Amino acid sequence: MRLRSNRAAFTLIELLVVIAVIALLMGLLVPVLGKAKEQARRVACMGNVRQFIVGIQAYAGDYGQHLPIGLSDAQDPEDEHTPILSKTVRNALVKIIGEEDCLACPWLGEPFDEPGGWYYDLDGQVYGYVLGYNYLGGHKGTPWPRMDPATAEWVSPQRSFDPGATPLVTELNAWSTGEMKTFAPHGARGAILEPGQPGNVSFEGAPSEQIGAVGGHVGHLDGSVFWKHIRDMMIYRGSRQWDDTGCYTTW
Repeated sequence: MRLRSNRAAFTLIELLVVIAVIALLMGLLVPVLGKAKEQARRVACMGNVRQFIVGIQAYAGDYGQHLPIGLSDAQDPEDEHTPILSKTVRNALVKIIGEEDCLACPWLGEPFDEPGGWYYDLDGQVYGYVLGYNYLGGHKGTPWPRMDPATAEWVSPQRSFDPGATPLVTELNAWSTGEMKTFAPHGARGAILEPGQPGNVSFEGAPSEQIGAVGGHVGHLDGSVFWKHIRDMMIYRGSRQWDDTGCYTTW
């Protein structure tokens, strides 16, 4: 005698409903997970900025409380930029800190993550190491004259005992129309990057906010570090000598 099976098969409609429910749940969960990962990235990046500032203060302690100089390796001493340090100063900071990873936001990717750092030259002109942050200390001639699209000027701290609330290290929300590069280390779900293209060249040097940057950390001379939304940031010149084709950055 054959036993009759009591198992009921799913109908095609029921299967489609299940698939639709799964797709809906995935659509709800993926953005949440992406935001959670970005929060974790921000915590790690804040730690990097703090460690960078500790290294800067330790350097100053060895040099009469003078902060590391902000000059590049360019032949013209006025050709300086906030994301660039000379080889001598960068190597000294790495030796003091004991590692180089904290000199760049870990989410910017290559070539910032290359062992030994990103040593930059343009058409045979050597500039130095491109940091994954803006270093605002030890620069000369500040405030650099304001020029569109800058909305504010900044003064570079020179000594470790300058006002503690002075910005010292900021995220690399930076761009240059001259070099057609834009950096955005923190979007809603992480750094905004083009594979193999440091600086998102297809955006043609658009401001970081325009490509989706949502903010960044601002580290002060006293060691405090705070997250700042990009809508609350001002735009500053990030290079001393160049006009509106030079580097601009926001913090």
